[in-house]
Amino acid sequence: MAAGEQYFRLAVQFGLIIVVSRLLTPAEIGVSVIGMGIITIALGLREFATSDFLIQRPEVLQSDVRTSFTTLTLLSVLISAAVFILAPWFGSFYGEEKLTRFLRVAAVAGMIETISLPLRGLLRREMAFGTLAFINVTAAAVAAATTIVLAFMGFSFMSFAWATVAAACTTTTLFFCFRPNAAVLQPSLKAVGGVLSFGGYNGASYLINQIYVALPQLILGHMLPHSAVGLYNRAQSVSDIPDRIVLTSVFSIAFPALAAEIRQGRSLKEPYLRGLGLITVFYWPGQVLLALLAYPIVAVLLGQQWLDVALLLQLMAVAGLAWFPVILTSPILLAVGANSDRVKADLFGRSASAVVLCSAAYFGIIAMAASKLITLPYQMVLSLYFVRRHIGFRWGDIWMALWKSGIVTICSAAGPICVVVWPEFSFDLSMLATILAVGLAGVGWLVGVLATRHPVVHELRRAAMTVRPALTMRRWPSLRGRTRTDLKVSGGTN
Repeated sequence: MAAGEQYFRLAVQFGLIIVVSRLLTPAEIGVSVIGMGIITIALGLREFATSDFLIQRPEVLQSDVRTSFTTLTLLSVLISAAVFILAPWFGSFYGEEKLTRFLRVAAVAGMIETISLPLRGLLRREMAFGTLAFINVTAAAVAAATTIVLAFMGFSFMSFAWATVAAACTTTTLFFCFRPNAAVLQPSLKAVGGVLSFGGYNGASYLINQIYVALPQLILGHMLPHSAVGLYNRAQSVSDIPDRIVLTSVFSIAFPALAAEIRQGRSLKEPYLRGLGLITVFYWPGQVLLALLAYPIVAVLLGQQWLDVALLLQLMAVAGLAWFPVILTSPILLAVGANSDRVKADLFGRSASAVVLCSAAYFGIIAMAASKLITLPYQMVLSLYFVRRHIGFRWGDIWMALWKSGIVTICSAAGPICVVVWPEFSFDLSMLATILAVGLAGVGWLVGVLATRHPVVHELRRAAMTVRPALTMRRWPSLRGRTRTDLKVSGGTN
């Protein structure tokens, strides 16, 4: 369910990028990136009263839910008031007066969304991923449709601000439809100590991450034309494709699932190492393919006018090979209760990386993209170090978990590399050559998986065995309700 949600949202984002990149200029998109960066950092302060507090509680009382809502609301009011007051200053700082209205509209969206956050926490605790997926994909579709319609009507970068309001209203309405619980709206501070104790670490970690993502682009927007921010942001958005396909769905279920393992007294060493192997067998080939096919990918998604993004994308994709363990660090440390180490990992990793990225901004967007070749491997090593402190794996265990994925990646990349280095081709491939490269990558991936007997083969077989009975029941409705014994007696099969 979580993966299906991410794939749908990814498809929606693709459609949004394709359409909006042809309706708005790089400068207009750059202004929207600056506005969303500011509001993301501001609303990140809500994580100091995060609804994730409800996930790790052994037992959730009504007072816990009410306290979560009350603290989140109070904090959101303070944040929104600060944004309203400081919005004109940000507009003046970036030389765009309309940025003031953008920030105020987005702050209203944040207030609306806050109402639903405790219900989101409860559904995540219950691992109701089907319900969460439906709500999230609906909100994503509403946001994308609103953005496109408003951009077409000439709302420029304000299209993104009003889309956040539409998405927030949709999300809040759906949460109360699926989980009607008006009692959470009653004020209470009974469990405020537990909320702030958990939220202190969580908020610090979340805020560090958001600053790491947004700050370099905000600094870039002040130093260079807004079009440079638009180019860098589009390169970052496309480079995130493997993350969204592979890693985001893992992250959305990792904390609740790992917390359940801890509550049952199980070790996290084996699932962590196995998880790294299953992540990299998809993630590494995706990153390599993205680097090799950067030019045709940019041409298809963004249009020919954005081809300057391709070199940035190649640098980011190569650097992204090191990102694979970082996505599991936070869920692992949260699950074992090592909140302080989680903050340290984020602080040491993201802070140092943000300094490098911001320093590189003085030399332009290519230097910023190239600096990731240093910052992402550094964060990889740091993440492994902090996780190792709590689940006790050996460094050799990492090699054993990853070597098969490395072979699969080489096999997957062999075909596309041959196409790129062929005398008649180059990185700027034709559509036919691109299709050939993708097909060869798929064949190479399959050969590598089967040759190494990668653990993913077992997982794919399990998935097929799970799906097959459901398909059989749909095809033969008369078999529903009959037991295994009934089927054997009648000569049927599973």
